[in-house]
Order: sequence, then structure tokens, then C-alpha cells
Amino acid sequence: MKSTLDRLLKETLKKCFQDGSLKETPVPDYVIEVPNRPDHGHFATNLPMTLASSQGRAPRDIAAVLVEHLPEGGGFVERTEIAGPGFLNFWIKKGAWYKVLARIIEQGKEYGRSNLGKGEKIMIEFVSANPTGPLHLGHGRGAALGDTLCRILDFTGFDVGREFYINDAGNQVKLLGESIYSRWRQEAEPEYPFPENGYHGEYVSDLAREIAAEVDLSVMDREEAVALCADRGKEKILAEIRRDLADFRIHFDVWFSESRLYASGLLEQTLETAKRNGQLYEEDGALWIKTSLFGDDKDRVVRKQDGEYTYFATDIAYHLDKYRRGFTRAVNIWGADHHGYVQRMKAALVSHGIDRDWLSVLLVQLVKLWKEGREIKMSKRAGRYVSLREVMDEVGVDAARFAFLTKNHDSPIDFDVDLFKKTDSENPVYYIQYAHARISSIFRKAAVEGLSLPSNPDDILERLVLEEELALIRILEEFPSLLEEISRSLEPHRLTYYLKELAASFHKYFNLGTRTPENRIVNPMDPVLSRARLFLAEAVRIVLYNGLNLLGVHAPERM
Repeated sequence: MKSTLDRLLKETLKKCFQDGSLKETPVPDYVIEVPNRPDHGHFATNLPMTLASSQGRAPRDIAAVLVEHLPEGGGFVERTEIAGPGFLNFWIKKGAWYKVLARIIEQGKEYGRSNLGKGEKIMIEFVSANPTGPLHLGHGRGAALGDTLCRILDFTGFDVGREFYINDAGNQVKLLGESIYSRWRQEAEPEYPFPENGYHGEYVSDLAREIAAEVDLSVMDREEAVALCADRGKEKILAEIRRDLADFRIHFDVWFSESRLYASGLLEQTLETAKRNGQLYEEDGALWIKTSLFGDDKDRVVRKQDGEYTYFATDIAYHLDKYRRGFTRAVNIWGADHHGYVQRMKAALVSHGIDRDWLSVLLVQLVKLWKEGREIKMSKRAGRYVSLREVMDEVGVDAARFAFLTKNHDSPIDFDVDLFKKTDSENPVYYIQYAHARISSIFRKAAVEGLSLPSNPDDILERLVLEEELALIRILEEFPSLLEEISRSLEPHRLTYYLKELAASFHKYFNLGTRTPENRIVNPMDPVLSRARLFLAEAVRIVLYNGLNLLGVHAPERM
């Protein structure tokens, strides 16, 4: 609908330029939006105001010229009104809205799909948890955000790569090995020292017992035993991370190992290139890169005094590898504690000739878990945090995924366990799923009454005249453009708001029939109207299903 109106406006501008009613200028950026108030029309545009400076005229005067030249539009626009300082408000004819329903039914599970991305290769790297402990709430939020974003981008025509970066070559893995080894030793020697910054939680003791059952650590010297504990512990935790993510309905195309960077020589090649370009220098026994020349607030160390490379050095090499693999855009989903890391990463890429906007970073804020009015801060098994597995077991995957997407990534979330376990309208995911299940129930009842979808809906959809019916159609029509807007803004949480609005509108419509029998969707006394309403209900069911599927949430037929 918006695209049709947009074409109409551009056609109108062209006519105005041709007959001299308006000076010919480049078409400015303008918006077409749905007004907050129904009495302001179905759509509104600020086009007259965006033309004011180039035309040297008042926006309302320009609006009047546009209205005068507006074509009939094939029976599309019913009424146009100039409002405020120069907005144009449009009312669309009912027949155009009925065609929306026919398009939804025809396209089914493909409704909302577009070619916005035109096959552009885009890499989404998300979760990327260190293999040193179970996934926690923050990882769960990043997983839901990343996966939903991938699903939507894929649906709007992008060639999406999903990637998990495994930090498996640094000191944190060695510390994991020391933690496991210490727990094993403490089985026989309770006073054996534990590493100062070691990993706590029952999972470390579990790993110690598992590994000790597989190999005889007692015949090894300490260094050999720690290395083995680190290697096997890392692999076992990574296997658990894979299981948890699979159960959370997350898959990755690539699991990229940090150790692979070292083995492939990519890290050395990257630093050699930077050296040839005069971007490296030594100071105080360390090797530095001149990121301050490219937007960073200071230069950064890439190799420490002890000869070990920094995480920043491997990250530079990793992102250059992404770029060489042909991705025209990259999106990283990081924790909010990486805020200071973003500009230095962009600066390093710019220093290698890559546009600053090639990389986008979404910083995910904290999640607080609440139960019975109190914040839950600790997990006995995980140690210092609540694990994703515990949340999945407590509220289910559907509720957890939805809850993580109820706010934009840059806002903290209070995850109320009790709320998301409710089976009523207070629980937003239940409320949406119930709308889908309710429609499925309506169709089961319709089948008993011998009613089915109309084979020729054009002849009967004009029976849909209730304001609640027309309001539902208008919401359904917004779905494809919403997905495109999400793909541009990288804000998948907007889909949860949309689905709540759609579900609320449908429940309101359904409840009309509980008060007034003639407003029931299935009314055997009026089979023609019933079929028209079934057509509308099926369109709602399709959009609910498509939207929930993009969130990675089930759309049940019975509840």
C-alpha cells in the first residue's frame, strides 16, 4: 500500500515538474507513515515540507499543488486532506484494502517476503561465548536478537551468514584448565589452592570428575594435566553450548575458531600488512598499531611485552577474514561491556582500507531475572550467573525467546519469570499464540457447519464493513513494510510490538460476537458473511504464523 502511494506521489511530482507548477529539483527524502489518529487518514506524508526549501514556497501551498495534480490512481485514493503545517493525509478506498486480504491468502507463508536485500551478503556474528562456562542470560538475549535478525534479513532478500566466533586460544582457556585441575586435586586434598580468578560453579567440579574418569591425571605432571583439562574442558563446554543453542532454535553456518587464526597464519599476515603500511611501531617492549590515526582515541597494543598477541590483534585478523570472504556488510552483537571496543575495531578496519560503515555493532544491555518479586542473581551450577538452560527449563523456549525481544537491544530488560509462565492475556507471547490457536478453533467449528474459504472472495469481501474488520486489514497490510524497516534499522523487537497489536485487534474483533450474535465470525444464518469473515481470519492467522516464525516462536493450533 505504501509503495503504491509512493509511486502515486512520484508520478504527481513528475507532472508538476513537467507543467512548471513546481520547479524541477531532485526528489527529497520524505516519509509515508500511518498516523496515530484514525481521523488523520490511513497514511500521511511530509513531502510538501521537504520540498519547501528547494521551492521557496510555503509547505501548504506546495501541498495544494500536489493535491491538484494527484491522479485518480486507479480507484486507489478516496480522499486527500492538507493538514497542519503541510502534511498530506490520505484515505484509501475500501476496495484496495480488500485486495490486501486476497494477496495475503494467495502468498500464504511467503507473505511479507521481499527482495529488499537483492542478495547482498551480510554476516551476523552473535553469541560468540567463551567456551569456559554455560551460556547465561546475556548470551540468550544476544542469541534471540541475532537469530531473529538473521531470519528477517533472509526473508527480505539478504544472503545471510550466521557465525559464532570461538575464543579458544587465550589465557581464559588455560585458566579453565587450572580451575578443573584444582577441583580434581581438591577431591583428595581439600586445601589445594584454587586459581585467584578461576571459574566457579558446579560445572567445573562436574568437568573435573568427567575428565578424571576418562584419563588418569595422577600419572601426569601438573603442566600436562592442566593442558589436558583445558582442552577437554573446552570441548565439553562447547558441546554443551551447541546443545543449548540448538534447543533454543539457533543454528550457525560457521563456528570459527580463534585457534584457526593462529594455525592458518592469518594473524601474522595481518600484522605484516600493517607493518608494510607503516601502521605498527614498538614501544616499551610491546607492538602497537596506530589506530589513533583512524578515529580511535589512542593507539592499541597488538603484541604484549611477553610476546603474546592481544585479543584485539586476533579480532582485527578475524574481521579482515570476514571481509575477504565477500561479505559486503558485517553485524556484530556484543555485550554492553564492549562499548569502548567498537571505535577501535572500526579504526583498525579503516586502517586497512575498509569503510567504517561496513561494520555495525549492536550492544546488548543487561537482563535481570525476577521471580516472586525478587531478582535472581545466582545460579548454583553456573556460579556467578543464571544459565540460559535454567531459563529455558523454567519458562520454555517460546517465552524466553519472546521475552528477550520485548525491548530494543540498547535497553535493559527485566525478565519476570512469573509473568511469562502465565496462561492469560498478561503474558504477551501466550496472548499472541492464543490468537493463532483461536483462529484454528474457529476453522474447526466452521468445518462442522460446512463453511469454508470462498473460492471467489472478490464478490463477498465488501461485506466486511465493521471498523474492527477494516482496522485489522490495515494492520495486516503493514507487515511487509515493517519487515523492511526492521531490516534497515536492525531492530527486530519491533516485530513483537506489531504482533501484540495484531493479536489485541483480533481478540477485540472476536469478542464483538460474544456480545452481539450477528457479529460472530461463524454465523450459520449468514453463510456469505461468514465466509468473508473466515477469509479475514485466515489472513490474520497467516500473518501471526509468519511473524511468530520469524521470532523463532511456535504458532500452536490448540492451547
